[in-house]
Amino acid sequence: MTISRRSWSEPGLRTQLMALMDAVFPGIVQVIDRARALGAAWEDVTTPFVASAEGGPVSQVSVMRFAMVLDGTPTDVGCLHAVCTHPAHRRRGHHASAMRAALAFCDERYPAELLCTAQPELYEPFGFRLVDEHKVVAGVAPRLDRQPMRPFRLTNEADRAIFQRLASRRAPVSTRLGVTGPAAVFVVNEMDRPLFYAEDLDAIASLEIAGDALCLYDVVAAELPPLDEILRRLPAQVRRVELFACPDALGMTGTAEPHVFVDGDDAIGGAGAVRLMVRGPFPEGPLMLPRPFRC
Repeated sequence: MTISRRSWSEPGLRTQLMALMDAVFPGIVQVIDRARALGAAWEDVTTPFVASAEGGPVSQVSVMRFAMVLDGTPTDVGCLHAVCTHPAHRRRGHHASAMRAALAFCDERYPAELLCTAQPELYEPFGFRLVDEHKVVAGVAPRLDRQPMRPFRLTNEADRAIFQRLASRRAPVSTRLGVTGPAAVFVVNEMDRPLFYAEDLDAIASLEIAGDALCLYDVVAAELPPLDEILRRLPAQVRRVELFACPDALGMTGTAEPHVFVDGDDAIGGAGAVRLMVRGPFPEGPLMLPRPFRC
């Protein structure tokens, strides 16, 4: 077995790693390829650490640089993702060796690391700890502006240009725990989910409306609008808001309720209850990593 930091530009490596990931996360390659066609290339934002045996990759841990704001301070954080070992090569130490190489890389660059997983027990031996996440819930009076947000589609070239413009200078959705990049992760996670655009606010919202309840996951804007302005531009009236992020920057007050992302609500490749884990200093208290950046 050999362990090494690899580059997606190496001849043939992309095909091998995609085959490995697809063996563990069926369908992920199609998602990555669709995002790449939309200008969100996986290869541009991630660094793989690969365990090789029998002539090819059998396990990998990839690292992305997350641009974040933690407790008011802009901070780069290492995000570990696409962690996988081929089923035929498990229980041979490949995962542990790739993890140690990836974390050594992170320790030279980042004060903290994070990941999202349905198997916390795999990461606790490497110093990761679970974070209890909370959504914020509040009742609101129905309101509706005459100019509601319009549907926004990343598959549309004009909308994609708007997204690229805003994502390049976006404000964090929270100054307690906010993520501003990489934008490619947002595309991978949100390209098939409901997005809306308010032209007068120049803001994109990731949201869903179920009955009279609004589930708000993220807002992409150079200047973050207050929640009240978003509520005035919804495509339907609501009486309840559930915010899946910290509420400070949106000016929201409400009750923090425990929440765990499960199955279809989590990032690509997850299964079961998907938990946030961190290694190193991280904000305390009720918080949540926004859905578009769970990977």
